Amino acid sequence: MKNHHEQKLSDLLIGGAVIALLREKAGISRRALLSKLECMLKAEKDEERARAILLAMQDVKKEIAESESLKVGDREHMANFDIDKFGNDDSTRH
Repeated sequence: MKNHHEQKLSDLLIGGAVIALLREKAGISRRALLSKLECMLKAEKDEERARAILLAMQDVKKEIAESESLKVGDREHMANFDIDKFGNDDSTRH
């Protein structure tokens, strides 16, 4: 079971991983985040932080699994915008 301190540290480490990806001008995705967390884990010496990184990785893996499990039927309920419905006249205005 996760305690509040572990979860907070896990969230902070996810934020740190995102900032690292931004500094590297890398794409931000769940898979990129997972990869960055794996690199952080390999370099981590502190046991508490290592556990928090593992917790963060579990959270990200869960999010990946949930996003990949969307069924076609579920996607039909998502908003679908057709640009032609908004009066696209092919002109460019800046």
